[in-house]
Amino acid sequence: MKKLKIEYGDSVFALPREALTATLSSANGFDLKVLLLVASDDTLRRDYDAAIPELCKQLDCTKSALGRSLDFWCKAGVLSMPETDGEAKVTEPAKKQLQSESLPDYTESQAADIIEKNAELSGIIDMCQQIVEKMFTPAEAQIVVGLYDHLGLDGEYIAMLFAYCKDNGKRSLRYIEKTALGLYDEGIDTAAALTEHIKRKDQLDTNIGKLRTTLGIADRALTPREKKAFETWLDEWKLDVDVIGRAYEVTVDRIGAYKLAYMSRVVENWHKEGLTTLEAVNASIEVYKKSKTEAQKNQSGFETDEYFEAALARSQKQLEKNKKES
Repeated sequence: MKKLKIEYGDSVFALPREALTATLSSANGFDLKVLLLVASDDTLRRDYDAAIPELCKQLDCTKSALGRSLDFWCKAGVLSMPETDGEAKVTEPAKKQLQSESLPDYTESQAADIIEKNAELSGIIDMCQQIVEKMFTPAEAQIVVGLYDHLGLDGEYIAMLFAYCKDNGKRSLRYIEKTALGLYDEGIDTAAALTEHIKRKDQLDTNIGKLRTTLGIADRALTPREKKAFETWLDEWKLDVDVIGRAYEVTVDRIGAYKLAYMSRVVENWHKEGLTTLEAVNASIEVYKKSKTEAQKNQSGFETDEYFEAALARSQKQLEKNKKES
């Protein structure tokens, strides 16, 4: 019978058996390499921030890939990242601050390594190719690698992003990359957040379409000022389309035509007054009309009284003059 013997040599390191064995089946080869390296070298554990370059060099990986693996072991209870006060705390990797308008340029070798170390990534690339109905060049595949590795986006998010861009007639990988970076900067970096963003964007597009029809400008592109104003009214201020349509009616009644500047003042005044529904706007307009009518009546009565008082005064003077002459 053959036996296996561990050659301990001059030094050994220990690992928590219970937490490790419970998680071992879900760890990949790269995760195991990370754990063994970190466990075997105390100097790397003492100052993690300072050790990152050396860890990435020895593992031949990116910082984000290392961060995901360490986070995996922290969640498994095998590792922890103590705070400065000594309290152990498992933390999510900090969100990266993007320094450019593009993803890193990976060599084919680097991209292949990342794909090999992340089993799901190959499937994500295949799925994206199916969505946009084209085979990727190495440079295009590296964009998907960057979304996954550099931004830390998961497969569900990436597939949803590709489908969203395709539905809007955009299949260029550079366009998708730019869209992803913009969304990431807005904090939209989870599948749930992206779902909500798409829902809100679709509703905004629908409402802008209705508004363009109401204003009679459906057959031309919006000007930048119109686009900004409509997005502010509908998306930021959450006004009903009917409210903005009413502002258009008021504008035409007052000046005889659609003018964005005048209409903007009407909408802004209603927004400041908290009038967000057509019912509230119409009620406010009725109150204004009644108050204006009352003011006109009062003004008319005042002017009539003044007229009679002046007439009486003239009559009195004439009587006095007649008395003196007689």
